[in-house]
Amino acid sequence: MFFDPRPVPPWQRRLYGKWGLVALLAAFLLVGTTGHDPWRGADLRHFFAVWQVLQGEWLLPSALIDGTVPAAGPLYYWVAALLGLLLEPLGLALHDATRFASPLLLLCTLLSLGAAALPWCGKPWQAGAMLVGLGTLGWVLDAHQHQALLASAAAIGLALAAVSRREAQPAKAWIAACIAMAAGFLAQGFALLLVLSIPWLATWPWPRIEAARRLSLLMATALIFALPAIWFVTVWRTAEGEAWFALQAPQLSQEFIASNLDDAWRDAAWVAWPLWLLALWPLRRAVNGDGSNLRLLAVAWAMIAMGLVVVTAWPPSNPSDLLILLPPLTLLATERLRRMPSGARAAFSWFSAATVLSLVVFAGLSWSAWNLDWPPGLARHMVRVAPEFEMSGSLWRLGAATAVLLTWFVLAVTTPPSPLRPAIHWALGVTLAWVVLVLLLEPWFEHTRNLRPIVEQMQGTLRERAPSCVSVPGREADVRAALVYFGGIPATLEDGCPVRFARLRGQQPLPSDGSVLWSMTRGQGKRLEYWLLLDNERARPTHD
Repeated sequence: MFFDPRPVPPWQRRLYGKWGLVALLAAFLLVGTTGHDPWRGADLRHFFAVWQVLQGEWLLPSALIDGTVPAAGPLYYWVAALLGLLLEPLGLALHDATRFASPLLLLCTLLSLGAAALPWCGKPWQAGAMLVGLGTLGWVLDAHQHQALLASAAAIGLALAAVSRREAQPAKAWIAACIAMAAGFLAQGFALLLVLSIPWLATWPWPRIEAARRLSLLMATALIFALPAIWFVTVWRTAEGEAWFALQAPQLSQEFIASNLDDAWRDAAWVAWPLWLLALWPLRRAVNGDGSNLRLLAVAWAMIAMGLVVVTAWPPSNPSDLLILLPPLTLLATERLRRMPSGARAAFSWFSAATVLSLVVFAGLSWSAWNLDWPPGLARHMVRVAPEFEMSGSLWRLGAATAVLLTWFVLAVTTPPSPLRPAIHWALGVTLAWVVLVLLLEPWFEHTRNLRPIVEQMQGTLRERAPSCVSVPGREADVRAALVYFGGIPATLEDGCPVRFARLRGQQPLPSDGSVLWSMTRGQGKRLEYWLLLDNERARPTHD
């Protein structure tokens, strides 16, 4: 008939089938993961905990209790250290090898979400859930740097997959839920158990299995929980165990919770984009439907609610804390997208194209500002941030980014009609936009976020004046990590060393007591920073 859909050629089915999904996942997870030093911030701080594991602190890295990273569990750092041991002999730098833990754990999360969506939404939406999850903006940065909360997200994804199989395979679902509980405790401590207890209780299998199998299932359960129990008892008996346990307590003051909740709502607007839009709009039609799998729907919403409790009651407060909300939100968004009428799906496809073009235009303007001094306002801002920066390989980067943009256009236009088309467009757009951002802006981030050149400038002074140790303020834990890893310089977050690092911002006056041993400046104007090494015996306290 005239309105029958046109047949899809075999090459198109393969391109937009499982092999296309594999290629899309590989492009998103691998591009930008290697080829650069650990960057200042979360990447360097979490890598330092991995480095401590490789130095022998495998039970509980001291970075988990001294404020370098949040007081989580060691699971992510174990996985990253193992990958470092396996991949470094193949020629990768240690930090590149360990950073593969992040895309690996995100891949596990997406596979679990696909398994959870299969009985809930049907076979085509197994891939749909992975595509919707892949296109979430919250993963874009954290999937390509060291980030311990990715282990928490993987545990939550496994728990959701377990709930979806509670009726068909109750014993296997229970085992998977127990593994998720154990992994969650090792990933984030007691806080994540509040979230995981919901799917764990929902998979309780006793009424649905034969009495003869209950003993073996009970033994398997005990075996699964033995590893985290042994780890906890062992840690509890160490000197650091009491400090770690104290950091696991929630902060229940009204001011703290109100502040964290305000930060969470503000950060969720982009971290969970577009999941919250799909999951909540319109809420009535997402909740009402054919009545199937209401239990999984209730479990997902309950996990989100409990996740908000964890985000608001446990320090610290930063956008990455919201990663634990993304797996259940992905399932809800997938179910809502499945129920959308064709007109709404088409609108979402156009919206995804507009979002991608916005990201590409931003990257292009940033490249133009540095290479062509246009637009002038952005060019002046970039000069203030890094006046000494020089872009290398500008032309080939621009050519490669243009080729990627043309590839996105061709793939978007030739996507065959299907219910998954909006999810394909969104995931494809976010992936290729990320590739363009890496091509055009990675040299900028490498220059502004890499602390290795600064450490190399410090080394002469430090080896002469502070061969034993250098004190670094707690808020500059990434500088301590850079000193230790890049320079092999003993650095501590405690006072008492002969030399102290300090960073002054803006118009703060430099010390005038003759204590400055070394100094450098970064940025200009309001972005001006002074990086100092001070003689600790002569220096007065600085407030940086």
